[in-house]
Amino acid sequence: MSQSIFEQYDIFKTMHPIKIQVMKELAENMEGKQMSAAAPLLMAAASQLKKHDLSFTPEESSILMEILTKDMSPQEKAKIEMMKNIVQKNGRTF
Repeated sequence: MSQSIFEQYDIFKTMHPIKIQVMKELAENMEGKQMSAAAPLLMAAASQLKKHDLSFTPEESSILMEILTKDMSPQEKAKIEMMKNIVQKNGRTF
């Protein structure tokens, strides 16, 4: 049986349960979708975290991007990174 990507990182052992839930939902919602679907999903996830006064740390964000982009081309990965930077510049932490 293959190990879930969420079991491959020690950070998930100590991460806030709501953060894990948001991250898993985002990964599920992004699966099989084109890059163009990422922006609204990322914004919704950021809003959901903000409701709980939470945000992803830089390390958590990095792991999330790794999970979300694991099957994407280098061009799609670059576009996702650009969107993430725009979200952060608009005052939202992710």
